[in-house]
Amino acid sequence: MKTLDKIPTGKIERAGKLVKTGVKIGGNYVKYYGKKLVNPDLSKEELNEDNAEDIYDGLKSLKGSALKVAQMLSMEKNLLPSAYVEKFSLSQFSVPPLSAPLVRKTFKKYLGKYPEDVFDTFERDSINAASIGQVHKATKDGKELAVKIQYPG
Repeated sequence: MKTLDKIPTGKIERAGKLVKTGVKIGGNYVKYYGKKLVNPDLSKEELNEDNAEDIYDGLKSLKGSALKVAQMLSMEKNLLPSAYVEKFSLSQFSVPPLSAPLVRKTFKKYLGKYPEDVFDTFERDSINAASIGQVHKATKDGKELAVKIQYPG
């Protein structure tokens, strides 16, 4: 699975990501209504799929509470069109982890040390990733540990 090398953490950066997502959705509507002029019987299925994809990609890149929203919406089967529920369901089990360099940078920023300075061993690749953090295997003094790293932002 592809890893993330950057997560927007500042208010302006995160707001910019949401605005960019909104612009993509606006483009989807322009495309949809352009096609609808040619084919008045066109359903909204393709529009819903495109919008769901763009919204999910935006929330996925923000991680944290934004991705939690996708998780919660995916459980409401009757609230949204099926394209949204299907796409948002990916947030339940298929979230891209942070890259190893970003994990090290996050560790250093918040703990003042790199993972290899804290643990005897630390696996660079996560064993699982979720909306607010990811888990890595580590050992310290002969004990196997699960280290959860909360996403920045």
